[in-house]
Amino acid sequence: MINANRLNMVNLESGQVLQLNGQVNFFYGEIEFRSDRAVILDGPKIARLSGNVVVENDSLHLVADSLAYYRNTQVLNLGGKVRVTQRTSQGYSRWMEGDYGIYNRAKDTITVWQNVRAWDERENGFAECGYGFWDRTNGYAYLIEEPRIRAGVKDTLYISADKMEYFEDERKLIATFNVETSTQDYHANSDFLIYFAKEEQAVFTGQPNFYNEFATATAREFHLYLDQQKLSRVVLVDSCLVYFAIEGQEEKKNWVQAANIELNFVDGKVQDFSADRDVAYYYVQDQDGSQDFFINSATGDRLKALFGEENQLKLMDMGGRIRGKYFFENQP
Repeated sequence: MINANRLNMVNLESGQVLQLNGQVNFFYGEIEFRSDRAVILDGPKIARLSGNVVVENDSLHLVADSLAYYRNTQVLNLGGKVRVTQRTSQGYSRWMEGDYGIYNRAKDTITVWQNVRAWDERENGFAECGYGFWDRTNGYAYLIEEPRIRAGVKDTLYISADKMEYFEDERKLIATFNVETSTQDYHANSDFLIYFAKEEQAVFTGQPNFYNEFATATAREFHLYLDQQKLSRVVLVDSCLVYFAIEGQEEKKNWVQAANIELNFVDGKVQDFSADRDVAYYYVQDQDGSQDFFINSATGDRLKALFGEENQLKLMDMGGRIRGKYFFENQP
């Protein structure tokens, strides 16, 4: 079925050529096409469209300035303001756009490059990069060329890396090399990141570093747990070192070193932490109207610390083979 304001057919040795102009609408195989102009080459089975191109194919909706469809290989080449939109079986919508694109219908893959942007309704996430690939059959996508992702809620979560991969069934994001992650509560960088969207859990490996207003930490591996994109818990694994301050913007001159450390956060502040195996700590209490100056350092098997509402240290409890010392400033 073909509709157009004007149709011209030419017979050539290679086959018929249909030229369509004005409100073009036709089906070629199982795909519906709409555009301002189209040329259909019957011999090689190629359709070329230009001007307000729209393509409907099962759950996909494609728009572009121009398109070439090769029916034998089922490949669609798209150019100029390309956008591919999918409505999933669960009712979610997602789209990917760029300056150029290829939809391989036989393999059900989509490639978009140059000024690439994407959005996923279920993950409420936006992405930008220079090159994106999407395998619909296997539920897999990757972004390269300076990929950046941010949560749909402004100023909550930002991730950048050299490459990002998304696995739809697991709702898992893997970012590799030069990974930078930022939120209102913390900043982290590492060589690798695995983020589980459903569990709101992030795993950093490869020389990870973590810091916020109250703490700076290094370890061989970080596990960050979030609650509605807000930091709730940090687990440090192997060769852990945490520097922390009692008040925001103060120097982080207190530290804890251990094999494993776990910190709990409330509203971005450290609520408590625990450390175990080969524990060492150094703590400075400054003098004010209600307390004297002292320095406490110690080693042991385990350590627990609890902080009050004003982030003041309330309890420091150490156990197992304790060795330590206090230093008090002499008063005149």
